[in-house]
Amino acid sequence: MNEETNGTTPPPLTDTDAPVVGGNIISRLLKSPQSVALAIKHDENLAREGAKMLGAALLCHAVFGFAVGFFSGYWEFVIMATWKAPLIALCAMLLCFPSLYIFTAVLGSPMKVAQTFAFACACLATTGLILVALAPVAWLFAVSTQSLPFVVMMVFLMWLVALAFTSKFLSRAKDVGLLKRQTGLWLWFFIFILVTLQMTTVMRPILDGYYTCWFPAMDDKMFFLKHFGECFESARGRYR
Repeated sequence: MNEETNGTTPPPLTDTDAPVVGGNIISRLLKSPQSVALAIKHDENLAREGAKMLGAALLCHAVFGFAVGFFSGYWEFVIMATWKAPLIALCAMLLCFPSLYIFTAVLGSPMKVAQTFAFACACLATTGLILVALAPVAWLFAVSTQSLPFVVMMVFLMWLVALAFTSKFLSRAKDVGLLKRQTGLWLWFFIFILVTLQMTTVMRPILDGYYTCWFPAMDDKMFFLKHFGECFESARGRYR
């Protein structure tokens, strides 16, 4: 006897049982992030999809770096920013990946190492997609203002906006059971922000500066707050 004859109906699909939506993984990150979280949970083509998301993340960060690189007015800095923006994002992610895996494991997440890496790539790709959407606005102010402090703060705020959208992906991951608890990951987000800011200082200059090489001397150590402070100090008298 089938379900229709005995008057019963099948229970509705839950979030964890719902089928994964097909289509391009990058488009799904924007339109259906929950389906991406489900794909990671069910180990669906993690190597291929993770590579796509990582590639998209690096490309989007490169486009954003290209846009803000026009602030200096020199092609050398445009090229620097184009290369360094994705490099900073990649290094920050790799440095924070061990802590992400440990934090999620302690919080009860069932993710394996490969799943955690795909999850990190999804977060980085989401951030990059928001940044590339803001790239035209960043380019406009980069070519039309001489205020280095303003451009630095603008880029920083745009990055925070991108991270705010990325945090939405955490909620979707929790909804499908990929994450058990979300509270502890905010601490990881804070660590990731600090690491990224310090990587920006390590790989200076990006927008402008007095260095003639792509990277400063290794013995020229500096905390990111001091670096930003020096950028603002050097801007006085140079940009009005």
